[in-house]
Amino acid sequence: MKCRHCDQTTTNPAFCSRSCASSYNNRKFPKKRKSHKIKSCKHCSVTVIGRRTTCDACNPSYVDWSCLTLSELRAKALYQHSARVRQIARNAYRRSNKPKQCIVCGYDKHYEVCHKRPIQDFPDNTPIAQINDTDNLVALCPNHHWEFDNGLLTF
Repeated sequence: MKCRHCDQTTTNPAFCSRSCASSYNNRKFPKKRKSHKIKSCKHCSVTVIGRRTTCDACNPSYVDWSCLTLSELRAKALYQHSARVRQIARNAYRRSNKPKQCIVCGYDKHYEVCHKRPIQDFPDNTPIAQINDTDNLVALCPNHHWEFDNGLLTF
């Protein structure tokens, strides 16, 4: 018997090896490619990216976290609201033109975004955008972040 792919003599009724079988089948039955269709919002026809079906303006569950105050954030995010503030701070720092390295030692493999003035020191009516202002954010390596949090480092 001959292999369907390479015409070598084989005892197997179809292919001489798994490699020949996969090459033959991949060529005969190629994988479907994802089509990159341009999609639009189902309400207002604005172009949307990815698997979404609505734009931010039409999405009732979309929240612009930076416009909220600390008390509104606590009401919306009942669990770990400070974690949400820190996440927004990391995004704001990443978008800024500040250096992406520890400002003390210059370590650039990994940095953590730290608030100079702690989140809990702000009153409840403070907007999240003010708490996460780039003047209140600093990049530190994990060691210097620990030192800052424990009062061994000041800015």
